[in-house]
Amino acid sequence: MASWSDRWDRTRAQIQLLPRPVRMVAVAVVGGTVVLTGVAMLVLPGPGILAILAGLALLATEFAWARRWLDKARAAGHAGVDKGREVWGWRRSGGAPAPVRTADPVGPVDPREPAADSR
Repeated sequence: MASWSDRWDRTRAQIQLLPRPVRMVAVAVVGGTVVLTGVAMLVLPGPGILAILAGLALLATEFAWARRWLDKARAAGHAGVDKGREVWGWRRSGGAPAPVRTADPVGPVDPREPAADSR
């Protein structure tokens, strides 16, 4: 039984045999459909962001503008992951805890903070 990578290589070789205009139209139709489905899934149930990225990846095989968009999306994703790791590491390392506000019946804790209205 052939592995997935062997099957993919054979499929990719068959696709490369098609004339370039036919490949471009096929990639544009399939990739555009996947992107539009992803956009719809942003408001409907489903993995919208993943579908949009998959559609861009398909379009990027034939179009330079889709490659640029995919590179920007990849850079934004890496920046988000780095920021999340930075924040998570900061909180895990015992950084400054988030301020906790408690109700004080006598008055405000900070004299510069205005007192709450009691109605």
